[in-house]
Amino acid sequence: MTTAGPSSRPTGTASGAPDDLDALFGDPRVPGPFDYATIARDDDARRVSSAAESLLDEWDATADFVPASLGGRWVSTEDLVRRWRPIFRRDPSLGVGYGITTLMAALNVWVAGDEEQRADVADRLLRGERIAVGFHELEHGNDLLQNECAATERGGRWFVQGVKQVINNVDRAESILIMARTSDEPGVGSHTLLMWNKDDASRRFADTSRRVLTAGMRGCEIGVAVFDGLPVPVAGTIGAPGTAARTALTAFQVSRAVVPALAIATVDAALDLAVRFGTERSLYGGVVLDLPHARALLAGAIADFLIADALSAVVVRALHLAPAECLILTAAAKYLVPQLLMSAMQDLSVLFGSTFYARVAPYEIFEKFFRDLAVVPIGHAGTTACLLTILPNLQAWLRRSRRTEATEPALFRLGAPLEELDFGRLSLGAGSRDPLGAALRDPIVRDRFVPGTAAAHSLDRLGDALDDLRNEIAAFPASELGTDAAPAAFSLAHRLTLLLAAGAWAGVCADEADATSVTNDPLVREACLRRIEDRLRGRVAPLDPMFVDRLMTFAQDHVARDIPLAPSARKERRHPHVEEGSAA
Repeated sequence: MTTAGPSSRPTGTASGAPDDLDALFGDPRVPGPFDYATIARDDDARRVSSAAESLLDEWDATADFVPASLGGRWVSTEDLVRRWRPIFRRDPSLGVGYGITTLMAALNVWVAGDEEQRADVADRLLRGERIAVGFHELEHGNDLLQNECAATERGGRWFVQGVKQVINNVDRAESILIMARTSDEPGVGSHTLLMWNKDDASRRFADTSRRVLTAGMRGCEIGVAVFDGLPVPVAGTIGAPGTAARTALTAFQVSRAVVPALAIATVDAALDLAVRFGTERSLYGGVVLDLPHARALLAGAIADFLIADALSAVVVRALHLAPAECLILTAAAKYLVPQLLMSAMQDLSVLFGSTFYARVAPYEIFEKFFRDLAVVPIGHAGTTACLLTILPNLQAWLRRSRRTEATEPALFRLGAPLEELDFGRLSLGAGSRDPLGAALRDPIVRDRFVPGTAAAHSLDRLGDALDDLRNEIAAFPASELGTDAAPAAFSLAHRLTLLLAAGAWAGVCADEADATSVTNDPLVREACLRRIEDRLRGRVAPLDPMFVDRLMTFAQDHVARDIPLAPSARKERRHPHVEEGSAA
């Protein structure tokens, strides 16, 4: 990483702009230029709010994707997520279309670009430019190494021939990062990353006019690029030729952590709407939430949400604190968190009933949230691709896991300061430890669950389940953990993601210093651990009434106070030595 970029732009927020986008956008339930009703209408028209985009321009939003050492605002990835969550609480397609796609492209440059390339991309982002990701071809899905779009080099330039589909901002972006086949040999060395900075001379070799219509993320301008001898200077090669797969898999670790953590905000907003709907909608002489079935649905959704929030939050911190282990951790988060969130949204759709599909005001935004979130499990790295990242590393994880006896407390200390992300520390192996699974047996974590309580017993059972999984992995032939793995192998990886989520939940609960936090509530702790146990058994039963009542009290209290339900949504913690009211 370079120590400085050529840009003179400030690393803080734009002049006069509040740090909190919630304040900038205003309450989406109150009529205004970026309220829920307007967002739903824009979605019907397959566009995003121009007013919101203008506000993000003024806020210098893309500076959040540029490392501070290159002149941007990105130090803590946890802080980046916190700052962008207000967008995802209102319109996920705005968040993806305006910025997250650009982040996904830029990550490859931060990982493998040379000093000049990093400085150039930093300047482009600080000017508000977009970069599109030209990786996928529909015929090959997430199997990027089967892609056929090819490039040949001659006379100091690459010439790209072929088609890339499902490119967000294909027309709007000033640049496109293209993954092109540069060798006919099979394997990881067959593809190269090329940065095409659009100009008038080269545009005539690419047709980017065709748009693809999607059910979710309608506001994103997704399209197709047809290249017919597109010239790209050799200086636009990101990393060495043939290293596209390694670079992308390293960069994916960051986006696999960030995207699920941002999706948390959308479900947080959906839960808020569900609580308001359930307490306002008259039914059978009472309100919806008077019905035991409705309460159980909502409570189950909240439990899934809390587990997802803990896993996504801890994995974001792991990028800084356990980077060598992030290949498995981020794949687990990108696989499991969207599943948990969609399970919660399915339950909420039943709670809303006809209001969901009839789109009754003021709750019509829920239907858009539902469609947008359905894209998250398949977008940029699908669920199968994430499990395929884990499978070849299971036996290496097993060896590290058996050697790991304690956790790193800072991993679970949500909001604690983090140093700038060092991309060079991210690896393509299993690392040297198991920072999340270890929480299930860590003596400090177990003590804070109060031995002898029901939650502690649940933690014990999950620790036993981890031991059982280790034994099964040890007995599983390594030759059967490849891309052609049988369902039994995928089941091992699936169960590992659940147990890592249990470790994340246990660690976050054990570290909680605020006695009033939901993560300190014994019933909520037990409810979430029981929920994970159910998922390990393959059947999720309704929560017991005592858990339902406690989770409902928690949700209704937060909605009444108009604060997010996600424990990770609290503001960044102060440094321990800073007194209340003093300057940081």
